[in-house]
Amino acid sequence: MVFALSVELRFGDWVARLREGSHPAELMVEISTECNLSCVHCFRFSSEKFSKQFMDLGVFRAVLSKAEEAGVTKLMFSGWGEPTIHPYFTKFLEEAKSRGFYVGVNTNGYYLVELSEKLVELGVDEVYVSLDALDVELYSKIRKRGELPRVAKGLEKLLELKLSSGTLQPKVKVIFTVNRLNVGEIGKVLIYARSLGVSEVIYSYYIDYPGAPPDLDCLGVLECREKFREKLVELSVKQLELGPRVAKPSILPTSFRRCPFASNRALFVRVDGKVCPCIYYSRNWRTRIMGVERRIGEVVIGDIVKESLRDIWSRYAGLYFRLYFTFIPSCLDCSLVDYCSLTMSNEGDCWGYTPTCAHCPYLYALSYCPL
Repeated sequence: MVFALSVELRFGDWVARLREGSHPAELMVEISTECNLSCVHCFRFSSEKFSKQFMDLGVFRAVLSKAEEAGVTKLMFSGWGEPTIHPYFTKFLEEAKSRGFYVGVNTNGYYLVELSEKLVELGVDEVYVSLDALDVELYSKIRKRGELPRVAKGLEKLLELKLSSGTLQPKVKVIFTVNRLNVGEIGKVLIYARSLGVSEVIYSYYIDYPGAPPDLDCLGVLECREKFREKLVELSVKQLELGPRVAKPSILPTSFRRCPFASNRALFVRVDGKVCPCIYYSRNWRTRIMGVERRIGEVVIGDIVKESLRDIWSRYAGLYFRLYFTFIPSCLDCSLVDYCSLTMSNEGDCWGYTPTCAHCPYLYALSYCPL
């Protein structure tokens, strides 16, 4: 789905225009769709004809140049793969930092031991580490081919290097993806995080998909949601004692919504240089949220190699406006959500908008975007 809209928007007697000089502030850059793990909750398994590759050096340098030209200040290395396994990963970090970008990395943590020194030396600003259990056997069940002791050693080394260098960078944040297998581990991770100087622990619902293991979904199962709610109440007390900031998802969808990409003025740059509104709409894939299956079609708004980022941003103006002001219907808390044919894909909604984001779990703060 290639997307184009005018910069000018009309609403009855009103006309809205994108402010002159408006530009994206952040880019999530997908330098890899390869991964060294095979996590059971990964929605790569639901993507149609998923292509595994590394971002070309020329494409990455185009990203840097176009981002600098457009006034982007932050780059987040994340996406549908593991960024740290890219053969030019540290080179990419070095080039991004040399241009003055605020740089974040979202990683499974497997190579933290090898990379910690470089992360501190280059002054990388943030590192998000996925940590879904402290029980070694459970961790291995969720993150197949993963090694919890190795990740723990990497986190410890990163803390030691920061202390010995007298720096607070990079800030370390932990992302815990909640499912039925690990909901009982929630409190343990917060306690462990404190010992490693982690600044924030982020809890995020696993996004279910057709064909996923049947014992994972927590959002769609009342007993798991209630257990999660109870654990979060306990965490509220511990948080005051333990220190790390805690980010919690909504337990259930409500009409309160906020798009993290629109709110942060961010765009997603795919491994091939194509630009999308967000990570969620960057591929063709299928989701299943609270029992309702949906077909998600990729939404491409430009090509960073061939176009200026400001031109791409202007083309995105209509969808950006609707997301920023949540001027869209609310599917997930609608009484017709189980029956409405319009909610079965992102092609359009009952207000006549296309594409639609009216059932995105990130919009409802059910899942977390590392931005």
